Amino acid sequence: MLRYGHLTGPGSIYDKDGSTTAAVLAGRMPIVGDGGSVFSFTHAHDAATAVVAALDRNASGVLNVVDDTPMAVRDWLPAFARKLGAPAPRRVPAFVAKLAVGGFGVAFMTRLRGADNSRARLVLNWRPRHASFLDDQE
Repeated sequence: MLRYGHLTGPGSIYDKDGSTTAAVLAGRMPIVGDGGSVFSFTHAHDAATAVVAALDRNASGVLNVVDDTPMAVRDWLPAFARKLGAPAPRRVPAFVAKLAVGGFGVAFMTRLRGADNSRARLVLNWRPRHASFLDDQE
């Protein structure tokens, strides 16, 4: 089974017209709590090449199809905002954010664990062309 990270690239929420990009540009995407959630990203091209690689292999188990650079929200969100020319993200205490987005929303921004693509690299002989989400934002 192929498991993907947060999808990036054309048509994604991180694309120039995407909803996350719009929220960051408008200053509506804060860092919640310590911003400790670690996001793993997958560019659409890398997702497609992993599918093609999997068709030629007898792979079992879970393979994380993600870039090489899992990043905490506290790191990628301010860097993404800078690349967009957006205002720096505000910091919001978790208990305040919980009132607006609920417990799941707070957990999403504070408790996700990143993924490692080592097994996908080995089993599929696959490498992401897009090593880091932030490198794709030029």
